[in-house]
Amino acid sequence: MEKLTTQVIERMPYTDFVGFINQWNVLPGAFSTLSKWKVYSDLNEKSRILEIACTTGFSSRELACMSKCCGKAFDISEKSIEAAIENKKKYAPEIKIDYFTEDGYKFKSTEKFTHIVIGASLKFFPNLEEMFKICLDNLEDGGFLLASPFYIVSPIPKKLLIEFKKTFGIMPTTEQYKEIMKIYKGMEILFEERNNIEQETEEELKHYCESTISRVCQEKNIIGKELYEALYTKLMGIKIMSNKLRPYQRYSVLVLRYRKKIYPHRYVELF
Repeated sequence: MEKLTTQVIERMPYTDFVGFINQWNVLPGAFSTLSKWKVYSDLNEKSRILEIACTTGFSSRELACMSKCCGKAFDISEKSIEAAIENKKKYAPEIKIDYFTEDGYKFKSTEKFTHIVIGASLKFFPNLEEMFKICLDNLEDGGFLLASPFYIVSPIPKKLLIEFKKTFGIMPTTEQYKEIMKIYKGMEILFEERNNIEQETEEELKHYCESTISRVCQEKNIIGKELYEALYTKLMGIKIMSNKLRPYQRYSVLVLRYRKKIYPHRYVELF
């Protein structure tokens, strides 16, 4: 393994950095969204879930803790999956979720799932239509897609888009609500809630970053003020960047049902 230096930290790609520091990279709405998914999709001990692009495993881990469901979860980042496995061992050893590294476009399964957890991740796949089809191919008839997509309520300034791309390596969601919902056309909307996003205060950002970086330094025996500050500065930069977008963003909590006899038609009005 490459020796950890401030230079290594600075050039670490976003996805690998998330895995390295074991950032609990959460979906829009965090625990609140998970609670609504559980209730409105009737997630229970008989459910079999698949989380796509799970990063460090927050959604599948916590859903399994809430409902006693079983299932699988994958991400393309090896570091993120390593962290997901460690999080399971440390925080939820009783859950029945298998974590593994996989390219979403290459994922194949001999079993169907009752629930597929996608959060806000679908929009960040280069070919989201293909990824959406893969989701449906792996859902059992009558199964649920659990999504929490971002959408915008006013245009994001070009300067912020450039900053975001530099920080995350991808572009943020720039589509308005109706455009985003076209992705899920043909699925039945069993539950939907549209939510505002409040900016975090400086105190809240510091508390989060200090908690996360102090933990990784302790767990990985990272010693030295320079390394701590490099990790803290990088994470704070990520959080500040996300915070800057919040005035332009909203997110929707969705429970979508797939029924073969109905998909891709729509017989229910939208409200």
